[in-house]
Amino acid sequence: MKLRKITALLLCALMAAALFAGCSNTEKPGATSSGGTKYKEEIIIAIGDEFTTIDPMETTAESNQIVQDCTHDLLTDTSLDTMSNAPELAESWEMIAPDHWKVKLKSGVKFHDGTILNVDDVLFTLQRATEGGYGGPSSVVQAIKEMKKIDDLTFEVFLTKPNVDFNYVMASNTFAILSKEAFETMPPEEAVAIGTGPWKFKEFVSGDHVTLERFEECTLYPVPNTKLLTFRMIPEANARMVALENGEVDVIMSPNATDFTRLSETDGLQLLTGDARTQHFIAFNMQNKDSVVYDQRFRLAVAYGFDKDEAILAAWDGYARKSTSNMSRDVEYYADIEGIPYDPEMAKKLFEECGAVGKTISLVTSDADHRVKLAQNFQAQMAKYGITITIETMQNAALTELNTSDGATSGVEITISSWTPGMNADYMYRNPLHSEGGRNYARLADPEIDAMIDGALSELDKEVRAQKYLELQNKIVTEVVCWVPIAQHTIAFGAVEGLTGARLHPGLVHQFKTVELKIEG
Repeated sequence: MKLRKITALLLCALMAAALFAGCSNTEKPGATSSGGTKYKEEIIIAIGDEFTTIDPMETTAESNQIVQDCTHDLLTDTSLDTMSNAPELAESWEMIAPDHWKVKLKSGVKFHDGTILNVDDVLFTLQRATEGGYGGPSSVVQAIKEMKKIDDLTFEVFLTKPNVDFNYVMASNTFAILSKEAFETMPPEEAVAIGTGPWKFKEFVSGDHVTLERFEECTLYPVPNTKLLTFRMIPEANARMVALENGEVDVIMSPNATDFTRLSETDGLQLLTGDARTQHFIAFNMQNKDSVVYDQRFRLAVAYGFDKDEAILAAWDGYARKSTSNMSRDVEYYADIEGIPYDPEMAKKLFEECGAVGKTISLVTSDADHRVKLAQNFQAQMAKYGITITIETMQNAALTELNTSDGATSGVEITISSWTPGMNADYMYRNPLHSEGGRNYARLADPEIDAMIDGALSELDKEVRAQKYLELQNKIVTEVVCWVPIAQHTIAFGAVEGLTGARLHPGLVHQFKTVELKIEG
């Protein structure tokens, strides 16, 4: 849905100067200066979810990764200017064979502890991920059979299986590169905070805020004019909006869609929006043989009978793009497919054939506002077909644990959830739809699907690979029907006018590497 009168948040990619002047005692309180221009000393960003750790390996939670993206860097990362996988700590990479890669690091990159990045840091990071039993970087650990040091800046990687997307694997946020020397000279809880990013970890008050300070000797990015960056935890979207209007914070993340117009039309405020890569979906437990959801006719009936336009209006006030495929639009090899169209008469016929009319079916989802609204709308839509849906909500961590527990005994029938992939097609499929995937909420264990996913990963011919993913899309959506894709929602920031450098990320790891705010006078 088009937004009205939206004032775009100015995007700042890289600042022109490499170094900026620090704070001056002659400046007015709360300001720093550079070349005569004054900047707000501390920028406060209101986030909805709680920050819990600066350790990139411990979590995949977006709130943690947003903060960690400021302090730690990856071998490769998504360029928000070109929307492609680009070098970060790596200068270049070469695929010698699908299971053999060569990587060269950038020279002279400085860690917060003053040491210079080299291959030993990469090898140490992999060793920590392997031996520590961390769940976050498991995809990296599983992909790598061996790393071999060539020189201080060059290493080779031998993979457990052919993977033409390994450059994307290096972009895993949980595999941010750590300083080996820091772990040898500091307590682990201090060493893990040492990265190469433009911000250094300063303070964390559980349940309240986390504060970062600029890294004056940063070599990978320009040193920010902002001195302090604070992420303040405000769970309620309405409270975040009030804090922005009252001048208590400078940026709010995930404002209510009902506040979009208010943000764009209020003097002194601005709004930035974009499409999330997140795919929201209804998933059926494919291992619950005692439930009617195990019957393909029931799953097809839901696909035909669920009005996605109505659900989008209910959950996001219309600010989302309807999905016909399980794939997200900006993932490589995405193709527009017709999927299963809305056809209530076909749905009614199929529901009657599978004996679903008159049944009571349970649905679980998280307590996030949009998911609760989606669940309630689904409940209302299914009632029109004579099907009763009960709804149970829980915190997202508990939902993830339940959705990844044993499918035959979990008791789950239907869940409303989401998946935010990287840009590579293999990640889109492997984690949520492969039998060995860590986020397989549908408990799909289909040898044919596994073989199709594995075959596409090792395919060198791009045209052949595109055809394989097209076949996968159609098979998942129209034949297997383990998911009913719903939509990709609109993501947004609200901010004070004049703030620059806040970058929306379709993968939800929003960037604040170069955020700053000029001050008048």
